[in-house]
Amino acid sequence: MTSHATDPRAARSREAILAAAYDLLAREGPGAITHQRVAQQAGVGRATVYRHWAAPEDLLRDVLYTAELPFFATPALPLRSWLHAELRQLADELALPAVASLAIALMEQTRSGGAGARPHRHITVITERLAAAFALAVDAGELDTAPDAALAAAHLIGPLVYRTTLQAAAVPDRLLAEVIDGVADWQPPGPDAIRPDLSTRPARGRQTGDQSGGPGVTSLDLGDRGRPVPRLKITPVCCW
Repeated sequence: MTSHATDPRAARSREAILAAAYDLLAREGPGAITHQRVAQQAGVGRATVYRHWAAPEDLLRDVLYTAELPFFATPALPLRSWLHAELRQLADELALPAVASLAIALMEQTRSGGAGARPHRHITVITERLAAAFALAVDAGELDTAPDAALAAAHLIGPLVYRTTLQAAAVPDRLLAEVIDGVADWQPPGPDAIRPDLSTRPARGRQTGDQSGGPGVTSLDLGDRGRPVPRLKITPVCCW
């Protein structure tokens, strides 16, 4: 008898469900990820979705886990301005309940694995990207020495997670400025520094920031129904 894990029909249905869930997420937001809505979108029975994912939260988690991380990917000078724009977008997405829940789930999963647990791949990617960004700033003279990238990631992102998930509050721009200032000994940028290009931000977004520590940045696509949704590029894959 063909097992559920190797049954090609189960593999196809799983891939269709993931694709449908991503489409709903992109168009309507996390609240649309229910067994009934995803089943209708994927053209499968509700029981089929339930067999793969007993809870909608598990399905949403797997959809987001397959995402290509958009943050900290293309550093620009001056790096402080670039970091502010990236952290602004990250903070706004963490303010979405579904993304905040995912952040908590990632922390719980790592804790359950013990001290030797491997970090989620997104954590590794963030550390590597920040290391490359700090190296760029050192080469440009904006930093004398690069901080430890793993510690810097904790310093930069930890307060955002605490603010959005535990305090359930918006992240003000002044907090972003403070964490950026505290992560390294910054030097004034040179006259030839290239400013981050914000013209590629999604056009249909909401302006963010409290104007107390930096500019607001258009960060989240509001979609057809005006709901902000995560700016994650998701490629559904069937891996098991």
